[in-house]
Amino acid sequence: MRACRAARSHVGDNQLFVTPGVALGRFSIHDRLGFTVGAGIQIAATTFRQYDHAWTLSPRMPF
Repeated sequence: MRACRAARSHVGDNQLFVTPGVALGRFSIHDRLGFTVGAGIQIAATTFRQYDHAWTLSPRMPF
């Protein structure tokens, strides 16, 4: 009897993502405090996919 893919565990299945994106910054806010922001989209690069095409946003405040 064959188990369906949803019922079996994912042992040995690997996922790899590539994330093309862009980063903008360092914008000065006050003295040494700055603001940087980056955005990109995660794309699955393997055939095993739990999900695909997720947006990412990374705001930062370096000092």
